[in-house]
Amino acid sequence: MDLELSDEQTWLSESFETLLGRESQGADLWARLVDFGALTVGGEEGLGAVDLCLIARALGAHLAPVPYLGSAALRFAIEPLAAEAPAGFSALGDDAVALALLEPGSGWGLANPRTTVDTVAAGGEVLNGRKAGVEQADRAARLAVVASGSQGAGLALVHADAPGITRSAQPAFDPTLPMDVVDFADVALADDDIADGPLAAEAIRRLTAIGALLAAAEAVGAAGRLLDDACAYAGERRQFGQTIGSFQALRHLLADMYVRQASSWSSVLYAAATLDEDADDAGATASIAKAYVSRAAREVAHGAMQVFGGIAVTAEHPAHQFLRRIVVREQQFGDGAHHERALGCALAAAATPESAIR
Repeated sequence: MDLELSDEQTWLSESFETLLGRESQGADLWARLVDFGALTVGGEEGLGAVDLCLIARALGAHLAPVPYLGSAALRFAIEPLAAEAPAGFSALGDDAVALALLEPGSGWGLANPRTTVDTVAAGGEVLNGRKAGVEQADRAARLAVVASGSQGAGLALVHADAPGITRSAQPAFDPTLPMDVVDFADVALADDDIADGPLAAEAIRRLTAIGALLAAAEAVGAAGRLLDDACAYAGERRQFGQTIGSFQALRHLLADMYVRQASSWSSVLYAAATLDEDADDAGATASIAKAYVSRAAREVAHGAMQVFGGIAVTAEHPAHQFLRRIVVREQQFGDGAHHERALGCALAAAATPESAIR
């Protein structure tokens, strides 16, 4: 497996860095990203998992407040299944998508959601339930909802302004990523908007894997920006007649931060490459990357705050803002403990003889 970026991928990364450096907070940033091809996923000319992670890393480095994670993750999850998927999933166009996965009091195990797809007496199906932590639902044209149906967990795609949908803002740790609780009360579903059975299971598997990687890539981008800023500050701030970057203890701290940030990106890059190659261990490598980055990126942020000193604790300081983005992305699609438990259970199951199960 070649983990060196191709010339095209290097150009992609540099182009998005330039775009975001110029207008990372602009009102029309989302439209510019779409025009630039950020949602062109799959196919010979489209973006793969590595490309999407490059974009997510750039978004994290600039704290861009755009609904990219859900929009890109759903398209990546559905793309190889497009021939079998309901038509509604292939007709997203340029619509932003918000993922409605979590439920109040639930974890990231999505096998048995309480939200349901119900058949009504007059015929047809409706969506009922409540989802929490729906990121940027106010900016999304579509909602992708994991719900229980006749064949287990399925995936429903609904318009965000459909009758029966109500949104309530909930506190957001990162103000640039607003969160909502979304209620669904007899929301009418068309046949083209529901994926169930094995197709839905595969789509949800791919959705959670790429979602975890994109969240990790954003955290890596934010951590990388913090590392750069901390190094620059250490080279400028003077104490006792010399720059603080000359102190051995601080050099050790910055070196540890560099190792964590670089190894975090390597783990994301490797996991993304396994997804692009549809390797058998793609899900496991995504979990490993998410588990590692969940802790490593936060450690980089904490190290940067030590370099900056007390000023970094204030809400206005960039280090504080980057830390908030890192913490939010750490929790989404499962934190380190969630993925370590899942990996441990998988290893234990693989090591248990079949006779012992009987």
